[in-house]
Amino acid sequence: MDRLVTSLVGGLSLGGTLSLVALGLVLAFRSTHTFNFAHGEFMLIPAFLVARWQTDQASPLWVAVLAGLLVVAVIGVVFFRLVLKRLVGAPVFIPVIATLGLSSILQGLVAIFFGFNQYSIRVPLLPDGVIELAGARISRASIVLLVFSLLLAFAVAAGLKFTHVGTMIRAAGQNPLLASQGGIRVTRLYTVSWAIAAVLAGVAGITYGIQNVVSPSLSNVALIAFPAMLLGGLDSIAGAIVGGIGVGVLQGFVTTYAGGQLTDVITYLALLVVLLFLPHGILGMRQVTRL
Repeated sequence: MDRLVTSLVGGLSLGGTLSLVALGLVLAFRSTHTFNFAHGEFMLIPAFLVARWQTDQASPLWVAVLAGLLVVAVIGVVFFRLVLKRLVGAPVFIPVIATLGLSSILQGLVAIFFGFNQYSIRVPLLPDGVIELAGARISRASIVLLVFSLLLAFAVAAGLKFTHVGTMIRAAGQNPLLASQGGIRVTRLYTVSWAIAAVLAGVAGITYGIQNVVSPSLSNVALIAFPAMLLGGLDSIAGAIVGGIGVGVLQGFVTTYAGGQLTDVITYLALLVVLLFLPHGILGMRQVTRL
C-alpha cells in the first residue's frame, strides 16, 4: 500500500509540473501553430538564475524568482516578434527549425554562464519533515508544491476559458483573420501568449528544481510534456492538464513497479494506443476536412 501511495503522490507531483509545461506548449501552438522545442530551455534558464542567485546571496529569493521569470518572458516575446512573426506564410517546418535553433543558442548560453554544475534551490517558507499516509512517508514540501502547481494550472486554464482576454486569445488562435476583422489585435495577443507560455515553463522549472536538482538535464522534462500535450489534445487547454497529470501518474507507477528505464517506453506506447482511437487527443478538437 505504501508503494501505491508513493507512486501516486510522486506521479501527481510530476504531473503538476508537466501540466504547466504542456499548458505553455498548447498556448504557443494555438497562437503560431508551432511546436516550441526550446520550451525545455524556458524551464532551465529561470531555475539556473534562481539557484545561482541564491548561491551568491545577491538578493531575496522572491526577487530572483521574478527576475528569472522576467528574463524568460522577454526571451519568448523577442523570439516571437523578431523571428516567428516574420515567418508567417512559410512552410510549417520552418518555425519548428527556428525553435530548434533557439534551443541550441540557449543551451550554449547556459553552458557559458552556468557551466555543467548542479545547483539546489532552497525555499525557507516550505514546511520541513514528512507525513505518513497509508504507511508511506511523503515530504510536506512536495505536497505544497504539488498543490501550488495544480492550482496554478487550473487558474490559468480558467482564466483562458472565462476571462475576456482569454476569450480573445482563443479567438485569435482559432481564426486570426476573423478575429482581426472583429477588432482584436492578433499579433499583440500572440505576443502575450508566448510570454505566458515562457513564464509557465519557468515556474515549472523552478518548482521542479526545488524538489530535485538544477542541472542542464532539467530541460529534458519538457520532452515528457510533448506526449502529455498530444495525449490531451494539441489545441485543448484542459487537455494539457489532463495529459500532464495522466503522464505524470503513469510514469510514477512505471518507475515504482517496472523501473525508471522503462518510463519513456511505456509512456510513448500508451500515447500511441490512445492516438489509435482518438487521433485528436482526449479533449482535442476534431478537425474535419471536406474534399
